[in-house]
Amino acid sequence: MLTLALLLIAVSAANSRPFNITYLMVPEVVWPGQDEVDIECRYDANFTILNWFKGSTEFFRYKPGAAPSTRSFPILGVGRIQLVACGPTACRLKLGGLSEEASGLYRCDIERDAPPHLFESRKAYMQVHGHEHRKPLLEGLAEEYAEGELIQAYCRAAPDSEIRWYINGHEMEDTRGKATLKKNSSRFDFVGLPPTMTMQCAEFRYGRLLGSKEFSARLKEVAHIKREEREKEKSNGVSLTSSNLRFISALFILNSLQVFWTFL
Repeated sequence: MLTLALLLIAVSAANSRPFNITYLMVPEVVWPGQDEVDIECRYDANFTILNWFKGSTEFFRYKPGAAPSTRSFPILGVGRIQLVACGPTACRLKLGGLSEEASGLYRCDIERDAPPHLFESRKAYMQVHGHEHRKPLLEGLAEEYAEGELIQAYCRAAPDSEIRWYINGHEMEDTRGKATLKKNSSRFDFVGLPPTMTMQCAEFRYGRLLGSKEFSARLKEVAHIKREEREKEKSNGVSLTSSNLRFISALFILNSLQVFWTFL
């Protein structure tokens, strides 16, 4: 009975505790010559998971009590993601090997997936200046692909670098070190309306991750439907124009006959 009472008290205390992100530290500007920055998310919350994002791409995850409790994911423009400390009140990271591609919107999310479900988010923009370098070159990507069609692309990068491939901002880790990407397209590779896939290659060199220009390709079925609609509209337009011309010609002939009979 005492154990149950203590459990109820603990649950009540957890539910009554605030669930807030109290402070988000992300530098607004990173100037030339500055190779690394610290970012920090402070909170007053009993959460089950914390995520760091750049744009829509997750690059760090913290799950208290899990083993391991932290995990990082590579993102373009950031060569190193180093854990400084994550604990009951704050999670601090050090980002190094920055290039201008590290510019973007950074977001810290905390969430409790146990009842009652709670969620909180804070975001801030970071602009990185003067860190531009020669970029690798992506070649061979077509403008559209049908489902199951072979995608083949080539990345021209520095000879002493490790090549990495990204689809829709997420790294394909099984292709690391490969200059040529070969995979069969899947409907799940294409997102949004119209369904589109983005692709980049990157070179990891001297602690820096430098990405190529981003290219995009459409799902071929959608492209074909749009072409057929345009051709149909064009055909209808031509038919309508021909019908109008025939009608005008008929009116002209009738008017001419009326004039002729009037003179008679």
